[in-house]
Amino acid sequence: MSCRTCSGILKRVLPLFAASCLLGCKPTSSPVKQAPLPAVQVLKVQDASPAKAVFVGHYEASRSIPLAPTQAGRLTTVSVVSGQYVHQDDVLAVFEDRLLLEVAAQAQGEVDAALAELNQAAATYKRSRGLDAIGGLSSGTVEERASSWRLAQGKYKSALAALTQAQIQVAETRIRAPEDGRVISVTVVPGSLVGAGSEIMRLSAGAPEVHLKVPASSSWTVGDAAEVSVPVGPNGLSVHAVIREISAVDEASQTQDVKLRLEHPLSVSVNSLVTVSLAPHEVSHVARVPLTALVSEDQTHAHLWGVTEGQEPHLVLRRVRIAGLRGADALVEGLTTSERIVTNGDASFHQDQAVQCVSQVSER
Repeated sequence: MSCRTCSGILKRVLPLFAASCLLGCKPTSSPVKQAPLPAVQVLKVQDASPAKAVFVGHYEASRSIPLAPTQAGRLTTVSVVSGQYVHQDDVLAVFEDRLLLEVAAQAQGEVDAALAELNQAAATYKRSRGLDAIGGLSSGTVEERASSWRLAQGKYKSALAALTQAQIQVAETRIRAPEDGRVISVTVVPGSLVGAGSEIMRLSAGAPEVHLKVPASSSWTVGDAAEVSVPVGPNGLSVHAVIREISAVDEASQTQDVKLRLEHPLSVSVNSLVTVSLAPHEVSHVARVPLTALVSEDQTHAHLWGVTEGQEPHLVLRRVRIAGLRGADALVEGLTTSERIVTNGDASFHQDQAVQCVSQVSER
C-alpha cells in the first residue's frame, strides 16, 4: 500500500477514534443520596411482676407486760434472769418488807383488841335487853349499851380494813408473774432503791407472733397470707401466717406496723429475727422500662415506641398504663415479654417509620 493511501486512511480513522474516546470518558450521572435512618437504642422487655415481697421481722410474744412496784422500796432479791420462762404467781423479785411486817403485826393486834372489845360489848348488850321492861335497868342504860356494841362493831371493821391494807402492802413487796410467759429484760440488781411505778423487768406473754414494718404505699390487708422462716433455720422450714393487724401510717417514716398470727410457734427464742415473705396481690403483667422511653399522657397513661423484628425494623406505637415507679424506671402494663422498645424516644417519630437499631442497652 502506498504512503499516500495510508495517510488517507489515518485521516479518516483518527477523528472517529478521538470521538469514541471522548464518549467513553464522559462522566456518569451521580446516584440520588438517601437520608440516613434515625438511630435508636432498644431493649427487650422483661417481666417485672414480683413473685413475692420479703421483709425482716421480729419474733415476739403478743403481749409485753412491764412489771414495777406500787410503792418505793429497796430491792433485796431478784429471782429470775432475762430469757427465763416463768409461770403465773412465781415470785420474780422481793423488796425490803421489815417495816411493813411490823405495821401488819400492829394492825393484827388492833384487830384482836377490837374483836375482844366487840365480843364484850355484844355480851353486855345481850344481857341488858329486856331488863328495862321489868325495871331492872333504865331504858337509857340499855340504849347506851346498844350504842357501845355498835361502836365496837365499827372499830372492829376499821381494824380489819387496816390489817388488810397492811397485808396488801406486804404482798406487794413480792413481784409475781401475772401469767405464764418469758422474762425478756431485767433492769435492776439487788440493793437498788426503786421508786413507785418504775419498771424493773418486762415479761412477754401470750401466743408468739411476728412484727414487721412495710412501706405505707403497700396494699396488704388483714387476712392476707404470709410465710415466716428463720434465716439460719434447719432445712429451711417455714411457718404459715396471716396478717392479724395493720397500724395507721406513720407520717415520719411513711411505714406501717404489721402483726402476723402464726399457724404454730417457731423453734427459736423470742426477739429473734425472722424472714417474712408476703404474697403479692393479683395484678396485671407489668414490665420495667426506663422513664426516657415514655411519653406521658396523664398521671397513669403514656405511650412509647416499639420496634418490629427483621432486617428493616419499623416503629410501632404502644400505649401503656403506668403501675408504679422504680428509681429511673417505670413499671408499666400493656407490653409483652421480649418485645423490643425504643429507649431514646423522639417527638419526631411516627408510626411505621424505618429506623436503624445501632445498639441495645442492658436488659432490665
